[in-house]
Amino acid sequence: MSPERDDGTLSGVPSVPSTSSSPTAPVLHDRQKLTDPEQGLTLNHSSQQDMARCETLNDEKFSPSLAPQSTEDSQEEPEKISRFTRIRSSNHFLSFTVALAVFVDLLCYGIIMPLTPFIVADLGLKSTANGALIACYAVGLLISSPVAGILSDKMANRRTPMIVGLMALLLSTVLFMEGLKHYWLLLVARFAAGLAGGTMMTLGFALLSDTYPSNQLGAEMGKVMIGQSLGLMAGPPLGGVLQDKVGPKAPYVLCLVLIAIDLVARLLIIEPRSAKVKAIRKFQKQQQKEQKEQGLVQQPYIADGGVDDPQPSSSVPVAAKLTTMRGLLKNKRLLTGLIVSFTQAFLIAALEPVMPLYLSDRFNLSPTQIGVIFLAISLPTFVSPVAGWFSDKHGAKIMCATAIIFCVIFVVIFGIPGLPLWAIVLALVGIGATCAIYITPILGEISAVVRVTGDGDGFARAFALFNMCFSLGMTAGPLLGSLIYQETSMLWTCILIAAVTVVIVPLVFLYMGGKDQKERDQAKYEQDMQEQDLMLSRIQEEKRRKQELEQGTPSSHPSVVDQKV
Repeated sequence: MSPERDDGTLSGVPSVPSTSSSPTAPVLHDRQKLTDPEQGLTLNHSSQQDMARCETLNDEKFSPSLAPQSTEDSQEEPEKISRFTRIRSSNHFLSFTVALAVFVDLLCYGIIMPLTPFIVADLGLKSTANGALIACYAVGLLISSPVAGILSDKMANRRTPMIVGLMALLLSTVLFMEGLKHYWLLLVARFAAGLAGGTMMTLGFALLSDTYPSNQLGAEMGKVMIGQSLGLMAGPPLGGVLQDKVGPKAPYVLCLVLIAIDLVARLLIIEPRSAKVKAIRKFQKQQQKEQKEQGLVQQPYIADGGVDDPQPSSSVPVAAKLTTMRGLLKNKRLLTGLIVSFTQAFLIAALEPVMPLYLSDRFNLSPTQIGVIFLAISLPTFVSPVAGWFSDKHGAKIMCATAIIFCVIFVVIFGIPGLPLWAIVLALVGIGATCAIYITPILGEISAVVRVTGDGDGFARAFALFNMCFSLGMTAGPLLGSLIYQETSMLWTCILIAAVTVVIVPLVFLYMGGKDQKERDQAKYEQDMQEQDLMLSRIQEEKRRKQELEQGTPSSHPSVVDQKV
């Protein structure tokens, strides 16, 4: 069943006839497709005609205004684009901004969360009050992820909701700094931080998916994961040092400075998606309105299998509907990726609360020494870009399955009684590296599924699901891990974690994409970009024709959409 899609989306761009063409001009629907043997892609018949016509458009570039340009204007346009503007619109700056956003969000989380037990104790409250703060963060994250995903996919840009999310982080930091003596303010602050975290992670990954092809996306996702690792590693020690050496409000001042830097970067980015989506949606709505006035718009019916199948007639195709979360969840490949994200978060979160207790009891280590050992599980995440690059070339299936198996082995080794400290540290290094290796390709898998099943119109929804599953794992892990460790031993705790993780290996082999699937993903991306460029050419051509008609000057060449099939 094809996922539902909403009005005016960029995905699956239909062939829309020109308003100046004959009302009886034949229109092919999306289901009428031909195959281009040279490209190895399936293209609409109208798209194949358009490709021939696009060569006559003098390589005109799309501009957000879609205003007709003279030859002199076209020649001067590259000179008008400053170097600063090119940097702002570059893919590298966009990736940097997303990585910075992830870093700042998790650094603020890492700075504040280790301080909350002491803040709660100073207020004379029980340890359960700290648990409530953690729960408020999780609730905020679970609420904001789907809301941000749905709203962002309906909007033409993702920058605006990302800035709103950053404002929530700013509010959280200020409330925490000023509410150290008021517990209810701390609850509101942690809820706001959860809203910010859910928004940022959801939209950041969606923004990368908008920008990069499938054969580059994994490596870029891996680079962003480095920002996540740096934030989590640097947060706790920075928070402790600043509070001890400078003062109780110093950690929050640092957070505010970093938020200001992050805000500047988010304001500066120019999304490659925004102007194109605005233009296409505006054009589609205008065409549908004009054709409806002519009585040409058809009513869809739902064929067997739930696919919107237009009845054959010379009418305008009904606009597609946005991909829904329910539709995405029916895809086994994406569902497997969500399960993997849950288990990876569960694994790390289950170990985090029991590791300090275990290391302190076994080796009588100080908190500082335990903090250094924690780096053993964080530093190896720098292999994420390599893992993403490998999955871009060869697919995620084999690498993910192999990494999960080795991760399970390292987890069990960590819990074996009597091991020397160096062996435990090596086991933690193995856990950190293998977790990074098998979670990074999942991000590319999710993006590929959206493009294949929804023509790229549901990236934010899909990553909202990813974020929700990851958050559920982060919530369930500490609860079960602490309970099992308290009632049994570290060995049985590790066996439980390993058992939860290893059961997903068959799902990975069955449903995740291999090298062949990766090649099909790339072909689908190239097809989507081709059809998008063709639609932009139609829009520009139609804009020119209308202006020429208003001026009483006939067009120098016929419209792409006026050609007969």
